[in-house]
Amino acid sequence: MVDKDRTMIWPAYLDSKKTQREGRKIPLSQAVSTPKIREINRAAEKLGLNPQTEKGKSYSKSWWENSGRIIVDKKFSKREVLLKISSLIKASRS
Repeated sequence: MVDKDRTMIWPAYLDSKKTQREGRKIPLSQAVSTPKIREINRAAEKLGLNPQTEKGKSYSKSWWENSGRIIVDKKFSKREVLLKISSLIKASRS
């Protein structure tokens, strides 16, 4: 269980191939295509969010995919964290 000082990030939150109904939490224009756990983890480290990776976990809206999740410190709002991580992933890919 995650405490109130930490928050969960699922790859689906950042995935441009997912709809909002499927779990994307940021605008399509700022989302990235199929984000990997290691990319999210690396971006969270750059932001100083003390990431903890949990592999083999499944997001409830796509329970058949073992995408894993990242648990990070809550230094910003969840939306701010997602947008910052997404922009760092985009920058690292280009």
